[in-house]
Amino acid sequence: MIDTRILRERQAATLAAADRLAAFAEHGAVAILAQTKTVTSYPTVPGVYFGCAPLVLDGPEIEGAAATFTADAARTLYALNLGSQVPPVGARIIVHACGGRWTFRYDG
Repeated sequence: MIDTRILRERQAATLAAADRLAAFAEHGAVAILAQTKTVTSYPTVPGVYFGCAPLVLDGPEIEGAAATFTADAARTLYALNLGSQVPPVGARIIVHACGGRWTFRYDG
């Protein structure tokens, strides 16, 4: 027979693992492609949240083919820049879900 303490520990471990998952991420992924944009006033220092628009990547999947990027102008997400530089407006970045927030790193 399994001790109830062991069951409680297993349940706590399972709940902790579930909390670490990014179930809230776009389309079930933990990372999305985005583009920085000006919402009210574009940040001038790194280490702060930047407004971003999710990007859709399209084009033929063959070697040497060009890709097209389409920003969803109707949607805005805010991502924390963990890098040391300010990305230019319109920079394409990969944002990662982290603890219920979006983050990216831009070092120039």
